Amino acid sequence: MKTRLYADLASFVRAACTHASHLDREVPLLPFYIREHPVGWLRPSFADLLRRWPHVFETTAAFVALRAAPDTVHGRTAAMAEVTQALEKEGVIRGWRHEPVSISHHYAAPELLRIERAATRHFGMMAYGAHLTGFTRRGGEPHLWIARRAATKSVDPDRLDNLVGGRIASGYTVEETIRKEAWEEAGIPAGLMRGVNCASVVRVEYSVPEGLHREILFAHDLWLPEDFRPQNQDGEVARFYCLSVPETIEAMLAGEFTLDSGAVTIDALLRNGVLAPEDPQYLDLVRLLKP
Repeated sequence: MKTRLYADLASFVRAACTHASHLDREVPLLPFYIREHPVGWLRPSFADLLRRWPHVFETTAAFVALRAAPDTVHGRTAAMAEVTQALEKEGVIRGWRHEPVSISHHYAAPELLRIERAATRHFGMMAYGAHLTGFTRRGGEPHLWIARRAATKSVDPDRLDNLVGGRIASGYTVEETIRKEAWEEAGIPAGLMRGVNCASVVRVEYSVPEGLHREILFAHDLWLPEDFRPQNQDGEVARFYCLSVPETIEAMLAGEFTLDSGAVTIDALLRNGVLAPEDPQYLDLVRLLKP
């Protein structure tokens, strides 16, 4: 039996979904506004850094607001690029990916700006991702295909992850993202993905050294043939494991999973009847995971 970092699945989900638990925030946070929309949350120490750009931000003790000129999508994007590139050169923002993500006050709402993915945690902005839980059967029992993230990943290296998962980049839909990531991360051909649709949505939120991680994850399920073996195509996965449900839960409670992927996995276990409604924690898990 592995040493447990979390007492049970509810404890794991409370760590991953602090917006839905009744835990106090670890650090005070200031809302970050674009026009009338609060699109992020900043640590006071990071907000103080932004005072260097008074032509870009209105910074007060109660909030920070973007005041870009011109006040357009392009103008806001350019202003934020000026700031984030300077902070990257100074080592404040690390893991630069050259991957812009779209920011709006609500998913599929009109775009407010685009920002480098590596900066979203510093600004506490909501990100969006698409994940897939890969199921199969071994000896008639459900098993899960689990990926181990490569040691070179800038976020959560070497941690266990869903079979497929990726951030939704600017210009991509949920469906386009999950199919692209399915091939790149696990070598799942288009034929096996036929008929796979978004089955659920999970919201995670937790403090990280950079600031606040906030993400909406569009969850998908795929039951794979017993003879299927995932093969990574993009170098972001070190290896794959086919784990039984008890083995998966044991690894999760030991803290081996990323919080994001663990939350998606628990949601998949609920949705697929592996965790039954009679489980004493069932309703708490459902409540904590949902946006």
